[in-house]
Order: sequence, then C-alpha cells, then structure tokens
Amino acid sequence: MGRLEPWAAAGALAGCSFRLARGIGPDPFFNSDCAVPLLVMRGLGDGPFTLYYPRQDRYGMWPFLVARWLHLGTPEAFHVFSVLALCSAVIPLWRLLGSPALAVVTLLAPVALGRLVAWNTFQAGQPYLWQLVTLCWAWWACRAALEGSTPRARLLAAVGLLVAAALSAWISLLSIPALLGVLVLEVVRARVGPPRVAAPVVALGLAALFEAQLRGFYNAFCKRTFGKSFMTVMHLDRGHLRANLVAVATVAWREGVVAPLLVGAALLPLPGWSRGRRIDQAVLVWLAVCSYPAFVLVQYFRESMFAGRYFSFPGYWALAAAAHGTVVLLAVLAGKLGGAVRLLALAAVVVVMPTSPRDPLAERRAAAARLVGAEPRLLLGDYWEVYVPAALAPRGALIPLPRENDHNRFPAVQDALRPGRAALVACALAGLDGTLQQYGAILRRTTDAPLAGDTTSSGEQTWWCLHVVETPARPVGPAR
Repeated sequence: MGRLEPWAAAGALAGCSFRLARGIGPDPFFNSDCAVPLLVMRGLGDGPFTLYYPRQDRYGMWPFLVARWLHLGTPEAFHVFSVLALCSAVIPLWRLLGSPALAVVTLLAPVALGRLVAWNTFQAGQPYLWQLVTLCWAWWACRAALEGSTPRARLLAAVGLLVAAALSAWISLLSIPALLGVLVLEVVRARVGPPRVAAPVVALGLAALFEAQLRGFYNAFCKRTFGKSFMTVMHLDRGHLRANLVAVATVAWREGVVAPLLVGAALLPLPGWSRGRRIDQAVLVWLAVCSYPAFVLVQYFRESMFAGRYFSFPGYWALAAAAHGTVVLLAVLAGKLGGAVRLLALAAVVVVMPTSPRDPLAERRAAAARLVGAEPRLLLGDYWEVYVPAALAPRGALIPLPRENDHNRFPAVQDALRPGRAALVACALAGLDGTLQQYGAILRRTTDAPLAGDTTSSGEQTWWCLHVVETPARPVGPAR
C-alpha cells in the first residue's frame, strides 16, 4: 500500500487538475474586475503602477507580471497557469503532512466540496489562490528553518521563507499575521531555543518590510504621475465591534464556513493523534480563523458589507482542516488499513471534483471580435462595459476607457484620446448632435451603423457607435 500511494496521489492530482483546467474554472465567472488584472498581464500599464491592482492597492500583481513575462494572452491560458500553481502546493504539503495522498486531499478537497471556494479561488480578480499557495510554501520553509539538520540547510530554508512570505504578503497583508501564527505553532512543535527561532523571525520581518517598501514605491509613483495616491486606508472600526462580530458570524454561517471549522477544531483534542499531527491540524485551523479579527476590527470590511468573497479564504482552510482531520482520524482508527483509508479519500475527491465548462467565454469573445477594426480602437463606456471586451479581443485591438467620472483603472489611457483616433462609444452616451465631450476631448460620431456588443448582467445588450476624436483630451497628471 505504501508503494502504491504516491502513484495514486499523482494520478488523482492529474485527474483533478485536468478537470479543473478547462475553460476558466468549475464555476466560471468573468467581469470587469477579473478583466483588469488580465489587461495588466497583456501589457496595459507601465512601471510601478503595475505592482498592485490598478488604482487600488488591494493586492499585488506579481502573478500577472509573471504571466506577462510568459506571454500568456487569454483568460484560459492564465487559468491553466493558476491550476498549475495550485497543484504545486502539493509538494510542500507532502513534506509537511508526510503523506502524498493526505497532501492531495487537503489541497483539493476544499475546491471539490465548497462552492464558495471554487467560485472565488479561480477568479482572476481575486487573490486567494496565490495567497494560499505561497502560504503552503512558506509553512514548509518555516518548518525547515527550525528543524533543518545543518546550519546551511536552515539558512537556505530561511531564505525560502523570506521569498515565499514576501510573495504572500505582496498578495495580501493578512498573510503576515497568518505566518506569525504558523511560526509560533512550528516553534512549539520543534521545541527549539531562541537561536534557531531568530532566522525565521528575521525572514518574516524582512518580508513585511519588502511589502511596505513596494507599497510605498507604488503610491509615490502614482502621486507623482497622476497626482493621486491610490492607497486603501485601513482604519480601526471604533464603535462597531459588537455589530461587526455579529455580522461576521452571520455571513460566515450563511456561506457555510462555520460547520467545517467546527469539525476541524473538534478533531484536535481527540485521542490517537501524534504530537506532530496535532500541530499540523492546529496550523490548518489557525489559517482558517486568522482573518476574522481583521474582518471585525477594520472599517474597510464593514464598508464593503462583509462581502462573501472575503470568506472564501478562511473557508478554504476550514474545509482543508476538516478533510485533513477526518482522514487522519479514520486512518488511525483503521490501524493497518490506514493506507486504504487515504486511498479511498483520494478516490472520493476525484469523484466529487467539479468539471469546468469547456468554453464559457465563447459568446462574449465573439461579441468582442465584432468591435475590432483594422486599427486599434478606443472603447469608451461604463466601467462594466469596457474592460471585458478589451480583455477578450486580440491584444491591443481595443483600448478600454470608462466614461468621465466613472472609475478609470488605467488613468494613462486618457492620453489615447488623440485627434484622428477611432473610438467606439456606448451609444447611450452619444450626444443628439453627433458630438460628445469626454476628458476635455471632442468626439464626433460617424455615419457607420452601431455595433452590437456584450450583454450586460441585466440582460441588455450594449450598442457601440463609432466616433472619431477631433480634439485631444486634457493631459493626465497633477496640475502644472
């Protein structure tokens, strides 16, 4: 059974990854918030502006910058890249949990069992996949930095921890408290003194400093270039603690996050666990709860009405803790048949893993193709109308620009309003006299027939009218 397990785990991982990698995920969703980072991947945006989500430093763009370097050009290509990244986390989990089958089950059971997890984890507009992958690598590096057999091995592991923690913090600041808790639990497991603890502590400190420097660099560049700092301010939500606590608990229950968390935590005190297994389970439970204090204490989350997407990250770890703990407990109870239990768990994950639809963006890609001309065209309309077609059309064919006073993720695109440029304007914005003023530029409608575009979420089709820019837009940036 021991020789069979690695091969069974590899087969289960391959089978699940093929089912997940089609299209854009098992629960496909693609809106403007997903299209914006993909436009960064395709080359829109320059310099430090691309370090964080455009015009809002809510998470880092390093996965999309890597995809840009790899010349990935479509949502489907980026999705395959994402699935491969997720599967890579089985390596550190295997080393941490000591069983390839247990690693695959812990990694993929949350995707198979949780619709909230499956829906949000594979959205290009959400950071959770990249955060959980880098946390897995950082957890392994943390253990190796404490338990390595030689000083050289521990130093290399500390460097690995620095890299993984920096990438995880770049994706989400909440990774720093998460990793601090992991470090505390791993110190308890390793039973080592301060000299060995120093290196991982320094690594986490340097990772946090790296993220702070990047964030400062990004905002200084934005202020210098656009005259604005796009920093999201995180204030303590004074006076709302009790109401926030109730709201967070209510949303967590509604989203199905509480039950697996209780299962994972309830398994901790049961007999039959080795000390190492109990610490592994405690780490998974900690990762499932470490975000909640921020949800309760920080005003930003209340202002965002405790959106369900925030609970997909703790939901992932809650399901991982429940799956890991259940399989470990059943394997202990089965005694010599413990290996068979792990193989049955692998088979169950493969059976229940959802299959991604093959081409969910076919109609929307066809709608974008209808807007493409012989030369690049500016696409000017509402925020929710311009970014998706630009991300689905051939690279550079459509240049997205939300209408004036709407949320423009790429302020520099305003400079594309140059005389002679062809622009497709949402017909609802067009003036009765055939002219339109946007960002200080004058655009005049041509006699070409309107073009049918994408269908909005309300079920209405967007129609685009061809215009030509007659006078340039005002310059982008601070007043001079």
